[in-house]
Amino acid sequence: MKVDLDRVIQVMRMAHRKDLTSYDESFLAKSLEKRRAETGIVDVDAYSEYLSGSADEADTLSLSLQITYSEFFRNSLTFALLEHLVLPRIKKENQGREGGEIRVWSAGCAAGQESYSVAILLEDMLNASEQPVPYRIFATDISEYELARAATGVYDAAAVQNVRLKHLAAYFWSHGETYEVVPRLKAHIDFSSCDLLDEHSTSPPSSIYGDFDLVICSNLLFYYRREIRQFIIDKLFHSLSPGGYLVTSEAEREILEQTDGLYPVFRPAAVYRKGRRGS
Repeated sequence: MKVDLDRVIQVMRMAHRKDLTSYDESFLAKSLEKRRAETGIVDVDAYSEYLSGSADEADTLSLSLQITYSEFFRNSLTFALLEHLVLPRIKKENQGREGGEIRVWSAGCAAGQESYSVAILLEDMLNASEQPVPYRIFATDISEYELARAATGVYDAAAVQNVRLKHLAAYFWSHGETYEVVPRLKAHIDFSSCDLLDEHSTSPPSSIYGDFDLVICSNLLFYYRREIRQFIIDKLFHSLSPGGYLVTSEAEREILEQTDGLYPVFRPAAVYRKGRRGS
């Protein structure tokens, strides 16, 4: 299997100048197996030869490695924790800060469901508050196609099945079988391209300086090799403000447990705080 992967990696690098070495081997192997099945070229040598001469197949293989699946309120436990503990605590602690803006980074936002989910919780919280608090969500992805979808904020009925009825009524316009996020929610979210593997950036360029109260990066880390995972975690960690929160998926909890300076907020959920154990 290792030899097969190395052959494909070499073809992608030499023939198409595409680097696949950052991906986890098991994930890469499954993606490669799927592409061979879909092209009908099961033999590795034959597929490698085909891949070498086909820019279209190289692009398709590369796109298949981009993680673009997301849902509204994907993990009920995590979002309950955000709603009832994390976001109210951020709001309270930010009251003494100049401007008091709540800053959120949704890293690997795909088509925007996660970003809008957080915005809905913030809107609910701030609408119930006597004192208005500004907030800004920086939602990033490497896929320009997914970012364009996210910016429109239009989803089919199946996509919004996890959204509460009161939230559908308050934050979406219904157009037959589709639902569109209302402009006042979109106004708080900046969708932009950002490569988490870029060694020359520490946060979304549009955010200028990072300093996020909350960073969400779910269901992404386990697709990469161990050293790449750590590179991403370090980037996310340094973009957090002191006492800021980092959210991943439950499947990635073990990865975060080894990171110095991050402490679990509530063990069953993958929510961590920077530099404050047990708080």
